[in-house]
Amino acid sequence: MAAIQIIGAGTGVLVYLFSYKYRRRLYKNHQSAAHYSGFKSTPWRVAAESGMMFADTLWIWRHPKSSINKVTIENLDQVIELSKSGKGLIILASHFGGFEIVPRIFAEHTRATVMYRPARKRWVNELMLQSRKHTEIEFVEANLGGVRQIKRALIKGEVVGLLADQVPSVGDGVWAKFFNQYAYTTSFPIKLARQANVAILFVGAERLGLGKGWLIKSQLMNEAFPDCLVDACTEMNHYFEEMILSKPHQYMWSYNRYKRPAGAELAPTE
Repeated sequence: MAAIQIIGAGTGVLVYLFSYKYRRRLYKNHQSAAHYSGFKSTPWRVAAESGMMFADTLWIWRHPKSSINKVTIENLDQVIELSKSGKGLIILASHFGGFEIVPRIFAEHTRATVMYRPARKRWVNELMLQSRKHTEIEFVEANLGGVRQIKRALIKGEVVGLLADQVPSVGDGVWAKFFNQYAYTTSFPIKLARQANVAILFVGAERLGLGKGWLIKSQLMNEAFPDCLVDACTEMNHYFEEMILSKPHQYMWSYNRYKRPAGAELAPTE
């Protein structure tokens, strides 16, 4: 595992070096967040860690059982209790660390339904689905059919998972601050929690040393989101910010988080 992470880190640096578009976006997003939050700006390390994130994903897909054995879980009793309560649970994660391992952790205790956004290239999407295949996890697309399946899973008292820092389609989100910049933010988790009246658990998979696996951190949302949808999405983003700030170099800063979806209104200027 350590070897593939080293290869991944080297690949990440090479992509950063030779792709202007990739380098510009990573540097801009990371630099802005570093300036706002006060952490040290280390774009070369971020590039390496982004490559390691890709390597982690490949390792988890190729060695699913070994990957589980390399996971340490904080608040394990709470995670198990929430997973097996039969009341339903919404898991919210971001592109942080070894995020690909998160659904498998909960599938150890209950059935999970995870929403994903299909890759643009068909062969990549097929590889992704085949590699993610798990008897206790159902992956559903981010469309109307997927929304219905997510809701049915919650009614059954199961766990559902979402990468809530993905940019939604127009009409499915609002402009909310993320590291002091307006990002078009999905409102689906907010609406889902209100309709289903279930708990929300924010989860991150912090990468440990080379070959040492991941530390699963979680934070239960104890209070309801504000009534205002923009305020609620801003608060959701703040939960992610707090988790990312524990290891800021492990976030996927190259992701186009601040893009404007086609047809969406302009972001506020203030």
